[in-house]
Amino acid sequence: MQVPENTQLFNGLGRPFRSQCSKTLELFQTAWSSFSTTRRLDSQRSAAIALVEAAYSLPTDESAWLEGVLEAALPATGNAVFASGIIYSCPSSAWRAQVQTWKHVGLSRHMERAVSEYAATVPRHVERLWLGVGTANTGSQISLESHRFCQTFAAQTDAAADVLLINALEPDGHGASVAVFLPVETELKRDERERWKMLGAHLTAGYRVWRAVASMNSDPTPLPCGAEAVVDPTTFRVIDAAGCSEDPSLLDTLRDSARRVDRARGRLPKTNPVEALETWWALVHGRWSMLDWFDSDGRRFVLGIPNPPELGDPRGLTEREHQVATYAALGESGKLIGYRLGVSKAELSGSALARRMQSLGSTARTHP
Repeated sequence: MQVPENTQLFNGLGRPFRSQCSKTLELFQTAWSSFSTTRRLDSQRSAAIALVEAAYSLPTDESAWLEGVLEAALPATGNAVFASGIIYSCPSSAWRAQVQTWKHVGLSRHMERAVSEYAATVPRHVERLWLGVGTANTGSQISLESHRFCQTFAAQTDAAADVLLINALEPDGHGASVAVFLPVETELKRDERERWKMLGAHLTAGYRVWRAVASMNSDPTPLPCGAEAVVDPTTFRVIDAAGCSEDPSLLDTLRDSARRVDRARGRLPKTNPVEALETWWALVHGRWSMLDWFDSDGRRFVLGIPNPPELGDPRGLTEREHQVATYAALGESGKLIGYRLGVSKAELSGSALARRMQSLGSTARTHP
């Protein structure tokens, strides 16, 4: 991973850095001393919806977007020490990821520099695992060498024993990665990994829509932020529409999605946080993201902004078929593909998926 050139060698930081880290970690070790060295990370009691909301914010620059995501990610784990994140590009021809933006939350400047410098020593094959499509796991679980790297980091810095990695990578090679550092080695069970993957799907969609809106010289539609629909969040009535969303059936889909988002943001996060996360799909009908927008009088509306992933040559497939086949070829489960695209289980049935995969000439299969 290539970092800015004005950094020093990590080894030059020495004992002062370890001393500062030790003081920070000591508080967490005291609180967690009654637990075994390996514990589960129960995301059911996390502030997951707040992290989803942060993913769909539209600040003026990507650094502010990333900082907002990191601030929301810290309480989402329940026991984080600090969080770091990057905005990067990693074309298929590139040897290492090219980092455009670094951001840290919960660290002094001295420690920020040390974490960035240590990240530069990550072996390339470990970096590829960390920055893979859909990565949502702890460093100690991803691979044996990743585990060893976490142990080395802990031994040399006393800063953290493990790290939760959530990567939002687009097929075009642009991505954002969030690293939440944990005080103890942490084991994610399958259901927990699925939930963090769902959050990763929102981070991917959120960063993609931020990039799209930020790059607009002018709105491509008469509506704000290039939206194709404006929904009143109190009546769930589509009060304005443009483009393909003028189709009555699609307007019904957008209305239903606005209701789902409203339900996920209401009381549900407190009463049933898992259902809240499952209710808020990462996309609507494989095309739209639903974002809050406030007019000049401060009134809130929900925008349906076109946000389909850029997948390249569809080779004769429909847009939906190409989306499903691409994510299936990347090894994502049918459940996660449906959640990522906001499509029904019927559209992801085994026979339909097999036909789409055969159309691409791929032997890859999704996991059950």
